[in-house]
Amino acid sequence: MIKKSLQIEFSHWLAFLRIAGESLLGSKLRSILTVASVMIGVTSVAIVSALLAGASAFVVDQVANFAPDVVRLERAAFQDFSGDGQAFVTALAKRPDILPDDLDAFKKRFEAQLEIGAEVTGSLPVRNSGKTLSGIAIQGVTSNITQLTTLKVAFGREFTSTDDELRRNVCIIGADVADQLYPYESPLGKELRIGQLPYTVVGVAEPRGSILGSSQDGFALIPLGTFAKIFGERSRSISILARSLPAAGLSVAETEETLRVGVRLSRKLNPAEDDDFSLVTAKSVQTFTSNLTGLIAVITYPLTLIALAVGGIVVMNMMLASVTERTREIGIRLAIGARRRDILTQFLFEALLLTIAGGICGVSLAFGLIELVAWLTDLPLFMPIGAVATAIVMSCFVGIVFGVIPARRAAKLDPIEALRSE
Repeated sequence: MIKKSLQIEFSHWLAFLRIAGESLLGSKLRSILTVASVMIGVTSVAIVSALLAGASAFVVDQVANFAPDVVRLERAAFQDFSGDGQAFVTALAKRPDILPDDLDAFKKRFEAQLEIGAEVTGSLPVRNSGKTLSGIAIQGVTSNITQLTTLKVAFGREFTSTDDELRRNVCIIGADVADQLYPYESPLGKELRIGQLPYTVVGVAEPRGSILGSSQDGFALIPLGTFAKIFGERSRSISILARSLPAAGLSVAETEETLRVGVRLSRKLNPAEDDDFSLVTAKSVQTFTSNLTGLIAVITYPLTLIALAVGGIVVMNMMLASVTERTREIGIRLAIGARRRDILTQFLFEALLLTIAGGICGVSLAFGLIELVAWLTDLPLFMPIGAVATAIVMSCFVGIVFGVIPARRAAKLDPIEALRSE
């Protein structure tokens, strides 16, 4: 008995679906325009979700380009000021530089607990055989830079501590520099000029790709000591990288606290004084980015919901027009025994079909646009699964909310009055 009842109910639902499809196909242009209006709203929601997710991944990848267990000591980090650009600039101007002498002191202080390295960036032209590359990032690094960052050497060798101590004129170049200066030969062992001085190429870094059309491989690494020889020991603040030695077994949080205490002691800061430096971890960057994208989402999502609401209003207008056009049909169905809830269900089915179709088309369009933008800009854009599910659910919600008024109007029609309609 129960099985038979379920079969009957299922046949009713199939009938509702068939009638809804026939009704929508009967007015194709109006249905297409309605689906398009919902599609625009769903596309905007999906694209905003993808952009926020991609922006978060991009910032974390680009700013925290060191290993996840590494803590970076900097003069000032933007996220420490909750996005206040003026406070950040002021801190950069007032806080003391981190110098090579500090690096040596920290190496001694933490030799039993932390592996310490450093990097600093300048800019000089690089040239070879009459060809000059301008604006190349020249990075002074310690010999353990590949252990403390995501940088890897594709071929050749890494720097040694002797390169740094003797301030040798050796370099590791990025893939773009290698391709442009040595297009037909291996650069290993060859000579190029950084600024006015000759350097021997000892390695080529693995490609990093490009972001927003800007290459990430236009750089040259030189030993930190060599960098100091060229630019001066006190010309700019360096960044110090630290992570726990295996024997110490410190967590990232413990490494961060150990480094904080050591820096405060070396600078003789009183307990009541704030830090005059910044400590950055991959987690802190991700937290800051999540907070920032969350704030952007609070602002942008309501705007995208307006587009969905407009689509819903178009759906409601179409369904009201459909009720008016089919008044006589509704009256006949009520007269021969159709229940009012059947009429209500029928029109809700039609509204849901329209909005679900708009949701599917919107997600498909958003996916295509996101793939195109990601291909053109090399941004790590992607469509989160949650965004797809949310877009489809919201399209269904729009169908129910904006379809219920026309459906209720149809269900409440008086059969006699409806039959008199022409």
